[in-house]
Parts: sequence; C-alpha cells; structure tokens
Amino acid sequence: MAFDWKRTRKWLKEHLEKKFLFIIRNEETFEETASYKLTLQNIYLLACTVLFVVSILLFLLIIFSPVKKYIPGYGDIRSQGEFVKLEQKVNQLEEELMARDTYIESIRRIITGNPETSSDVTKNIQIKLEKPEPLPKVKEDSILRAEFEATQSMEKRTRPPVSTFPSSQANNNFKNTETESFRYLSFTPPVRGPLGAAYGPDKGHLGVDIIAAANTPIKAVLDGSIIQADWSIENGHTIAIQHGNNMVSIYKHNSALLKKTGARVKAGEAIAIIGNTGTLTDGPHLHFELWFKGKPVNPVDYIRF
Repeated sequence: MAFDWKRTRKWLKEHLEKKFLFIIRNEETFEETASYKLTLQNIYLLACTVLFVVSILLFLLIIFSPVKKYIPGYGDIRSQGEFVKLEQKVNQLEEELMARDTYIESIRRIITGNPETSSDVTKNIQIKLEKPEPLPKVKEDSILRAEFEATQSMEKRTRPPVSTFPSSQANNNFKNTETESFRYLSFTPPVRGPLGAAYGPDKGHLGVDIIAAANTPIKAVLDGSIIQADWSIENGHTIAIQHGNNMVSIYKHNSALLKKTGARVKAGEAIAIIGNTGTLTDGPHLHFELWFKGKPVNPVDYIRF
C-alpha cells in the first residue's frame, strides 16, 4: 500500500492551522485582562525563534569571552603554546636555582676550610648514583687501548717525572714543539671510564667521549678560570675552563653545572655532573675537548682516563 502524501499534507496543514484563544484573567475578579489568538504554527515558529536566538547568544558568549578556555578541546592554541613555554622556563629556573645553591655551598666550604668531596656533590644536588650497564667489548678498541697503554708505559720509563713545564735546559733535550711542551703537565682526569667515540677532527668530532655512570662528578683537569657555563640545544649544559699557556678544556652534555662564568677552579675540583643533555647525545657520558692556542688536540695523548 503506497503512502498517501497528499492526505498527510492535508492533515498536517489542518493541524497547524488550528486556532486557540489564549486568555489572561485576574485571579480575584476573573476580569479578562488580555487575550491572544494563536495557532500551532505560530507556537512552533515562536519556539524555534527563541531557540535560535539563545543558540546564537551562547555561541557568541563562548567565542568572545574567557569561558572558552574551560571547554575541553576548544582552548586557544596560542594559549597552549604559552603554557608550554612557561613550563619550560620554570624547569630552567629550577635547574639554575639548584646549581646556584650548590655553587654557594661550594664557596662556603672553601671559605670555612672544608673541601668539597664527590659524596658531598652528589648529596647537594639530590642524585643517586646508578651502576652503569656493562658495555659490549670491541676487539679493535681493546687492541688500540693496549697499544696506547704500552706507549704510555714506555714514555714514563724514558721521560723525567716533572709536574710542570720543563726548564729551558730540559727543553733542549726534547722536541722543540709547543704541543710537546705541555705533554708533561700533570693533568687530572675529568672522569674515569671507558672511551666511546674517539677523537676525529675529520669527522667533526673534536674531542673524546668518556662513558661513566649517570650523575658522576666531573673534575677540572688543571687550574684555571671558567670562561663559559651555559646551555645549548646541541650540547646541553656546557662548561669551559681557560688554563695557562693558551690551553682550554671543554666539558659537554652535563646534567648540571656547579660553577659560574668567572669562577676560579683548582685541578680536581668538581665543576659539573655527567648527564645526557643536548640533541647530540644518546646516553650518559662526557664529551671532553682539549684546545691549545685555538686548535683542538687529542686528549688521549695527554690524559689517562
């Protein structure tokens, strides 16, 4: 049986055109105060108009008022970006405040005559040393390490035990080169541990990577002054020391810096903590560079790690 559209439209039209009389009377006297003639069509139109107006007002209220911030998923994208920047700034300020407190405590110890130890450093910055995971042994690295240790042992037996630059008379007995002269300096290893990536200036790697447990204190290799103590995206927390005889040592990817620019440090004094900061790192280690007269040199030739 087919649906009768004409009959349905006729019934709907008659239904909407039904007339009603809306009378308002006084409750006490039953006096008629107002009367209105209405149809169902007028009532439906009035209801739809009121609903449409209310929807428009609510929409405008959400757009042009702070109420939108409280609606999930409707917040201003720029506001979200500001929140992220503020959070990053707060985290950076917390790290700087922690490093400053540790620096002040180190100065206090120096003034009062209590030297700072490695255990004190780890306690001050509230860290916990972790046992490093065993690294796989590489045959080539073992051979290179053995050759290097054999060379170092031979040099120790043939050279005089001096801790400073040799005298002018001693210089005449050795190669008269600038790099040879500071070979006999008494360097303090910044950290002890196996070597990772080796010195390779042809590959853009101007230092050596020393693998150690996370949060291990890093020490200054010689006396000097801090000339850089900042943070960069690639190298993370970085600190550099100017030593005598135009020598500079650089320490990268630290989790925290314990010294500020301009501070004087002694050889063996804790200056930073090993970490994994920066985009050019994939694990806790120290990237150490040694520069002499503006040119990088291989730290392995002068320091035993």
